[in-house]
Amino acid sequence: MNWIKNYVGNLHIVHNGRYRGDCPLCGKSNTFSVTDTGFERLWYCFHADCHTKGSTGVQLTKENSKVAFKEKMTSTETSDEFEIPDTFVSLSRSKQAEEYVKRVGSYEAYLSGLADIRYDLQQDRVVYLVKSISNGRVVDATGRALTNRKPKWRRYGGNKLPFVCGTTDNLFVVEDCPSACSVSGLTTGLALMGTTLLDEHIEVIKNYKKVYIALDKDATGKAILLMKKLRNYVPTKLIVLNKDLKDMQIGERNEFIRRYLDC
Repeated sequence: MNWIKNYVGNLHIVHNGRYRGDCPLCGKSNTFSVTDTGFERLWYCFHADCHTKGSTGVQLTKENSKVAFKEKMTSTETSDEFEIPDTFVSLSRSKQAEEYVKRVGSYEAYLSGLADIRYDLQQDRVVYLVKSISNGRVVDATGRALTNRKPKWRRYGGNKLPFVCGTTDNLFVVEDCPSACSVSGLTTGLALMGTTLLDEHIEVIKNYKKVYIALDKDATGKAILLMKKLRNYVPTKLIVLNKDLKDMQIGERNEFIRRYLDC
């Protein structure tokens, strides 16, 4: 019955809308009802001799899929607001913090407003604010120690959303926030903040047109596993790095990224 799923998926129905028409199976007039829930479409024929019914993964228009994605992301986010501590101050308050951000390729994203980066006076950390995809509010923060403080990276809150930096529909999946920022001039970077792929990450990733896995050079094995999993949701390609993206010079990094985006 895949043809019915395709038929229902291709119907022009507005987000959360309904359709009533002739049944494609029994042919009876105005007995076939379809409801678009935003994430699937439910169909049913009311004719006594038919009663065909089913559901399908929704095939939304580009506009409606964006609406559905925002609603989905809102439902997966924690309801608690992340309160930015008073110790998070301007990056300019610490020369060492500014130098770190420049060294790891994050400064351009910071200046352009693609990334909100602060300095934690108390913890002596460079802090990357994690924002909601749906409404832009701050939901968490992750900070990198500038000294030998442990842990090197600290997640301040309990939200599981990834850090995203960029505005394009192609996506580079990377390990950390600096790497995500470093690619944002040409593409969008998404930081897993590790090498573990969570359901919350997948919900974000699967809404991009094409995905490139670009974990640090010491995590190629994990990158292969991620690629195999993400291919179930979105076209995904593996990039094997000889040098971490955040450690490349800007010209070298941009040339490297363009080679893949132009393929």
